[in-house]
Amino acid sequence: MKNLIFITLLFFFGVSCKKETSVVIQAKDYNTGDGTAYAGQEYAVAESWTPFQETKSKIVATGFLDANGQASFNLKMKNNRKYVLGVSEPDNICYGGLVQHYLEHEKNNLVDFEYLACGYINLPRVNTNCEGPNDKFRYKYYYTDDKDIYIYTGYIDANYNWQENKFLEGCIDYSNAVSYNSRPVGNYTIEWMVERTSGTTTGIDNFTITENDSLTYLIEY
Repeated sequence: MKNLIFITLLFFFGVSCKKETSVVIQAKDYNTGDGTAYAGQEYAVAESWTPFQETKSKIVATGFLDANGQASFNLKMKNNRKYVLGVSEPDNICYGGLVQHYLEHEKNNLVDFEYLACGYINLPRVNTNCEGPNDKFRYKYYYTDDKDIYIYTGYIDANYNWQENKFLEGCIDYSNAVSYNSRPVGNYTIEWMVERTSGTTTGIDNFTITENDSLTYLIEY
């Protein structure tokens, strides 16, 4: 009986013992590597476990990122429990950030995450060379370095090719339209295609969206 108690206690200790690991968090702007947009944002680590088929959790660590978007701390982790790190997001973030990150046991955790702040774009269009109501116009614009960051999909398919049944038609004039949309800051490439009775023409150009700024890019075709 004593041996059984000893084995049970040994098993309990082996499963429940805590091992300390270090955690380093670093926010990085995708373009500059700077982390100041996350200065002062709160982080938290949640510990979860499932006794008797019912998951329970509690917060075991909290703090704030410094002026450079960084924080470091030590965390004691139980072998049979999960640990998830979350960081609150500033209002003006349009790409990336950190929703949740599972921390690994028995190793130091370096948690880098990238983000991009927001700027604003207005894209009025006007058919300055209209040949009639059957003119067809399509356009797309995308983050130059990485289309996964942003691409406008209004007139293209999943493979970024033009869709035959989606276009603006006729002698449109949206030159006075004002519709600003928030987009990740950075360099963009814009492409368009115009189909007229006289033939098909295409165009390509670039523009840059800057943080907290509003850009109007007029497309005349």
